[in-house]
Amino acid sequence: MGSNYEKQVFGARDIFLRYDQQTLLERYDLEYDEKYLYIELLKKKYRIDRKTGEVQAECGRTLEDGNGAEWYETCLDFLVVMTIYAVLCYPQGKPALAGEWCQLASLQMTGSSPSQEPFLRASAGKFSGRVSELKAALEWLGGKEQAVPASADACFLLPLFSFFPVLFQFWDGDEEFAPSITILWDKNSLKFMHFETLYYVTNHLMERLEDLMGSK
Repeated sequence: MGSNYEKQVFGARDIFLRYDQQTLLERYDLEYDEKYLYIELLKKKYRIDRKTGEVQAECGRTLEDGNGAEWYETCLDFLVVMTIYAVLCYPQGKPALAGEWCQLASLQMTGSSPSQEPFLRASAGKFSGRVSELKAALEWLGGKEQAVPASADACFLLPLFSFFPVLFQFWDGDEEFAPSITILWDKNSLKFMHFETLYYVTNHLMERLEDLMGSK
């Protein structure tokens, strides 16, 4: 399976290189230089080699005091790489947020898709009884706490990318109800990425939160 994932990653590089990079830069006002395009996903910086299409992740800086040059390594994380390629290459024109939240299921026009519930439920179980830690992790990722709807224990406006937020809600469990997570999406989300990519980025968000909280 890992080999198949890598094949898809390398294939996506070739697709990325077919696009006009100036258009990609203007679409989201990306930082760039002669060699790389730069983009952040969940407060982690990535760069894309403009000649090879390779995605690289920032791993730190070359000096211990943190003032040295940024240090990057090749990223083969399927969820990260495919999300970045999909967001950069998918939209037509420059998409804009609608400012209206909706459930994932309401975004799909036709057909059926697997539910997010199983992996959201698994993560919710790891966050149960740890609301303060979850809030700290969401804040670390750039989230802004929102007015609490329907007695949610945590509600944060969270930037996946600087130009694309989601609304993350968490209800802790008790004797009667299991803990649960709801993620609300902007009504125009499918102008930014494919429906399938929403699953990639949701899975990656759960991984990031679990890593920050030491939940794995």
